[in-house]
Amino acid sequence: MTAKTRHDERGQEDVGQVAGPRPDIDLTTKNPLRLGVAYGDTVWLNTPGELIRVRAEDLRGLADRVAAVRQQHPGRDVLVDIDVVIAGEARWARAALAKAGGAPDHGTLLYVGTAMGLAGLVADLYVLGLVDGAMLIPLMGEDISALIRDVVLPELATLMPDPIQQTHSRPA
Repeated sequence: MTAKTRHDERGQEDVGQVAGPRPDIDLTTKNPLRLGVAYGDTVWLNTPGELIRVRAEDLRGLADRVAAVRQQHPGRDVLVDIDVVIAGEARWARAALAKAGGAPDHGTLLYVGTAMGLAGLVADLYVLGLVDGAMLIPLMGEDISALIRDVVLPELATLMPDPIQQTHSRPA
């Protein structure tokens, strides 16, 4: 009991003596996630407006490309192209890609796995502020487009952070 009391007292003293700069926390709301699907000559976007699409082979390259684009075109939304192979189970997606001869080599991020995992990847890239959204490019046909519509989009809706509620003062 004595040790706990000392720890509590020490914790209270430390709180008042923290020195140095306080972190700058940005509480502004973000623009909504921009999401698109490009299949053949057809491109679907969930919101209108100007955007710039970027391609990269890995996340480090993506961060570099996005930073350069944002410096050259401030205020424009930046979407990452992601080649997509998804199935009910990740092993089925990997098998389908192998059967098709592997992934195309054109410098684009590749996601092979489940629809839920794809939703998680897109949400993470957006929430971390790396990109403003994603352009999903199904590699294996209309079945993948249906999974994006039926599974990825609803799952993304559950993963997105709630917007900060704006409260306004009212007269008494």
